[in-house]
Amino acid sequence: MKRTIHTLLVFLWIAAVVSCKKEAAPAINENTIASTLSSDDVVASTRFGVLANSVEGDDRITVAQELGVSYVRDAVILQYYNGKAPMLDKYQSNGFKILLNLNYSAQKPAAFPTDMVNYRILVDSVLNKYTPEVAVIENEPANDGYYSSPIEDYFTELSNAITVCHAHSVKVADGALHTGMVCILVYQDYVSRGLQAKADDFASRALNNNYLRTAQGKGSADMNAKLDKCKKMIAAYKKMDLDYVNIHWYEPLNENNDPAISAPGVAKEVAAFLIKSTGKQVLTNEFGQTNQLPTLVASQVNEFKLAHLAYAIDFSGTSGGGIGSLPLTDGTVLLPNGIAYRDAVSQ
Repeated sequence: MKRTIHTLLVFLWIAAVVSCKKEAAPAINENTIASTLSSDDVVASTRFGVLANSVEGDDRITVAQELGVSYVRDAVILQYYNGKAPMLDKYQSNGFKILLNLNYSAQKPAAFPTDMVNYRILVDSVLNKYTPEVAVIENEPANDGYYSSPIEDYFTELSNAITVCHAHSVKVADGALHTGMVCILVYQDYVSRGLQAKADDFASRALNNNYLRTAQGKGSADMNAKLDKCKKMIAAYKKMDLDYVNIHWYEPLNENNDPAISAPGVAKEVAAFLIKSTGKQVLTNEFGQTNQLPTLVASQVNEFKLAHLAYAIDFSGTSGGGIGSLPLTDGTVLLPNGIAYRDAVSQ
């Protein structure tokens, strides 16, 4: 009888402990979200690089060398590829690792390819000669100024690209999500979890007035359509064998931010949300600054490291997309912001 009572008491004690542990178990948050990935997927440090868009040819090599980076971004237009990519040859011969955009067409707006047999042949022909560290499929597929096709056609293209790239042991990233739309989704995620104060704090650092109205359900039809497209992309990427989710990042993010520094914590919160939503690591193959304050680019480097972004490629030059990004160099000579970038990535 005593033994029976003792056994029962032990059982009840174990059950109570297990119950307490269940109640005490914290929800996944920004500090623990990286644990949802395997140890092989979480990078020890961000790999930085440059797209030297304000110079051409050999000067791009010089700029990358002056900045002390090992990674560069380049692009191949699949419809025009004839077996030669001189800039890729230059980068490879100088020891640089490449994040390579594979863009089907140079037209703007372009249609996503629909003949997947031909598309696979084109991707295969590039990868038979070149081995980028990451293949980035198209450039900003959600940008209506760049693409005219339904986003579902892009999903078909991306899925086929993944198959071909993985057959060549090349990792794949999408062409980039819209930063503002993702930030809206981060805000809405906080609200849906009952974290209104955290949502408001995030909004103060990440959302301009237009984005905040959209996040609060007061957006225009155009903004709501963009947000819906972003949701579709994130949902599709979760189901794909994609290696990285890509986001383009320009700062300051809103009119209220200190223009001298990167918005504190925003990159980390965005990366955490995307990892939670897709199960993929995050990179940016294009980030920039709309001013040339050295402290801004230096603090961006620090924020991306804290966010554990896999790669971060600075867009050094004046963008044709109207963003207003600015160069790190005057020709091949580093400007103060370029020196700040060089020094920050070397630490």
